[in-house]
Amino acid sequence: MLTLISSLRREVTPCLLAPQGNALPLFRDLGVPYRTILPLILAPGLGRALQAHRSAFREILMEFRPTLIHVHAGIENAVAAHLEAPGIPTVFTIHGYPDAASYIVSGFLANRIVDEVICVSEAERRAAQRHGFRRDRFTVIHNGIAAPHGAGEVDESRRRWGIPSEAIVIGTVSRLERGKGTAYLVSALAHIRRDCPNVVLLVTGDGRRRQDLAQLAIDLGVGDRVVFTGALPDPTAALEIIDVFALPSLREALGMAILEAMAHAKPVVATTVGGIPEAVVHGETGLLVPPKDDAALASALLVLARNPARRQEMGARGRARFEALFTADLMARRTLEVYRRVLARRSTRRSSPPPSQPRP
Repeated sequence: MLTLISSLRREVTPCLLAPQGNALPLFRDLGVPYRTILPLILAPGLGRALQAHRSAFREILMEFRPTLIHVHAGIENAVAAHLEAPGIPTVFTIHGYPDAASYIVSGFLANRIVDEVICVSEAERRAAQRHGFRRDRFTVIHNGIAAPHGAGEVDESRRRWGIPSEAIVIGTVSRLERGKGTAYLVSALAHIRRDCPNVVLLVTGDGRRRQDLAQLAIDLGVGDRVVFTGALPDPTAALEIIDVFALPSLREALGMAILEAMAHAKPVVATTVGGIPEAVVHGETGLLVPPKDDAALASALLVLARNPARRQEMGARGRARFEALFTADLMARRTLEVYRRVLARRSTRRSSPPPSQPRP
């Protein structure tokens, strides 16, 4: 959302309604006005949260008079907006759901209140259609990111995290939760270490699984070779010092971190889930392996750890693929096309004369 709003500032005047979180200061720094709301979840207190949501949205309606609503969250937020402002067209972006029930409920509601649905990958579109979303409402717009600017101090970053200059760095950037599959990456490191003793795993991100992952590394005898940086406001320093980027997700609509690695010209080893194969071309910009297979993951990582020339070639191809398909400007232009199409469709509908009534 931050990238999209930054890229559209000349074309739209944004205002934001979102739960309180660490990213809000970034929007404030852009000068984007916002109101905070409670998350809408099926739990006691949902009625109060929904009422607070509608009140906050009413404030935005009165102050900013929006002409279009773009929901980047659960469908419940689109429902709340529709209840308060049924006449304003709505665009809804799916970023992936963990189960079929969520798709079914979301599709049932979206078919009735949403003007157009954006999917961040073809895989996500197929999943949504399988679960009942209307086929005539879809647009696929791949996630996009801003190109990195300038090079950081690689030697300083290595010293910061205690990584020897001769070490080969395998890195990942993700939330530390089960769905990201980081445990398989730690297990793969134990296999790799036997054949490539100077390898280090750099884990950037935080989450509920961090302590479990640290303990797993100790149990597997690689605790001294895994570096946890915690969450970073900007992962550039971590991405610049890695030699191979890895994301062994169990599910993924389209991993933003993969795009960031490609933008930094890093070869990618990832799993064949969701939209990942739309970003990573196996054998050209990286290597793809089945999910939940630490042996296959280790084998792919070892191939690249041992071959610096192949790493460089794949990284360069990944950077070219990023520039062609996954830039922030391309994402913004295609999203703006959706906005204009939805507004034009609504305008045409309002200006069409009512059907003539048959005479008695």
